[in-house]
Amino acid sequence: MTTSGDLLSVEQAADYLNITDHFVRRLIRGRRIPFLKVGRLVRLRRTDLEDYLAACAVPAVRR
Repeated sequence: MTTSGDLLSVEQAADYLNITDHFVRRLIRGRRIPFLKVGRLVRLRRTDLEDYLAACAVPAVRR
């Protein structure tokens, strides 16, 4: 079950990811991150954002 503290607005998600609101909206529009629609409002789960960050990780190269 998701608690209200786990759902973030676009602005809160942008702060959490340290990116702009505009880029979060681009990710949503491109369906690159899961989101919830509550009426006209868009909400993002913190766990989905963490999964997105993990998927964006580039592994280090050992030499």
